[in-house]
Amino acid sequence: MSETTKFHGIIGDMNPIEHDGGVVYEGEHGVEVLYFKGWSDDDGPRVTVSRFSVEDNVLTDLSWADWKEVASYIGMPEEELRGHAVSDNVMARAQVYESVAQYCGFIELDHMPRELTLEQAEAEHGEFVDECHAAGNKS
Repeated sequence: MSETTKFHGIIGDMNPIEHDGGVVYEGEHGVEVLYFKGWSDDDGPRVTVSRFSVEDNVLTDLSWADWKEVASYIGMPEEELRGHAVSDNVMARAQVYESVAQYCGFIELDHMPRELTLEQAEAEHGEFVDECHAAGNKS
């Protein structure tokens, strides 16, 4: 993690590369999520890696989302979801993006995700995830 990277937390599983989840961090491009979604094919376990920004107002950024349907999908009242979408809490907003992506597909947030083997994902991103966990343990 560079000196300019600020770790905010993990969404989804605490072992995001292996069990689906994302690292929420702030770097030179603002607040972003690096999200890992696992799947398997005949060649074994694979991971789709998506990267997307976390804006201050998710409602405006994702104005195309059907908030009623997303709220129903995750089992949350729509007004509560909308409140999280404009929250000052970065993690709350990141979780709204995750909810929309779970319902609509991550391709809606990152039109060019990378598909890697599990080993490639661990090799490329494992140290970053570990550094983020370490930074979280210091606070």
